[in-house]
Amino acid sequence: MIDLRYPYLLLLLLPALWFTWRSPYRWGIPHSRPSGWLARVSSHLVPALLALCLILAAAGPEQRRAIRGRAPVVDFAMVLDGSSSMKAMDDGKEDRWTAARRLLRVFIANRPDDRFSLILFSAHPVTLSPLTADHVRLWRTLERLELDSRDDGTAIGSALMTAVRRLAESPARSRVILLLTDGAQNRGRVSPQEAAQEAKSKGIRIHTVAIGKASGESLYPVDGNKLASLKVETDPATLQGIAHTTGGEALAADDPQGLARSLKAIDQLEKTALPVDPPSEGTPLARWFLVMACIFAMPLTIDIIRKRGKRLPVWMGEA
Repeated sequence: MIDLRYPYLLLLLLPALWFTWRSPYRWGIPHSRPSGWLARVSSHLVPALLALCLILAAAGPEQRRAIRGRAPVVDFAMVLDGSSSMKAMDDGKEDRWTAARRLLRVFIANRPDDRFSLILFSAHPVTLSPLTADHVRLWRTLERLELDSRDDGTAIGSALMTAVRRLAESPARSRVILLLTDGAQNRGRVSPQEAAQEAKSKGIRIHTVAIGKASGESLYPVDGNKLASLKVETDPATLQGIAHTTGGEALAADDPQGLARSLKAIDQLEKTALPVDPPSEGTPLARWFLVMACIFAMPLTIDIIRKRGKRLPVWMGEA
């Protein structure tokens, strides 16, 4: 299938063809008026074909062919808690922050046909990546990401509202927010319930994963390699309300293994059997029209060079 990137440029065809046909090119500088059939036809045809090739090249013709992996079945906004409490360790080996980033990379790798946006939040949300199918770049972003406790807090509502805005204009058949947090809201002007209602109005589902122990204490690094016990305030009821409002699921992960099971469950929930329009990519064809333009321009260029320094005949002054 042939497609044009700038089809409106074809509007130039009619005036260009009319002008070139009405103003024929005069070959050479003969002593008498040109009367040969070939000279008469080519004087109209060659400039018209040259204009045609140049306009078609400018219109950006492309040959489109079907490819795999560019039409998203699901668009995800991954909302990751970046508060200082994510440094806590629930199994004594791997902290919540490291486990969450590692398992999100696995989640992305298992869904090669989907697009992802990444939003990090503490006291304020920050969009680290808009919707993209560049999974390698997302991997690298998650791998290099570090916690910054200078602006600490947990603004769940604001982070969810940012994710809703990222997905609101998405053309994907299914739009999902994946919220990973280990705390309760203590910052921000938007409540989680308000953000959930906004997501529901846009047809966006929210799956929540509560990371860490709902009761008891976890180990938290202090003063280098030392560990201290820490209890993080959680709010599982709010997370359940967010998910149920939007038709999503509320899951809990007491340790990295539980987080892995939660993300696997969400991966299974978002498998869709809906047909996807066949994606395609374009191969530019403008260079071939430019090559043809060069071919038609060559006899004109040679003729113009031959004319240099020659006197005009009398009959051309009469025209």
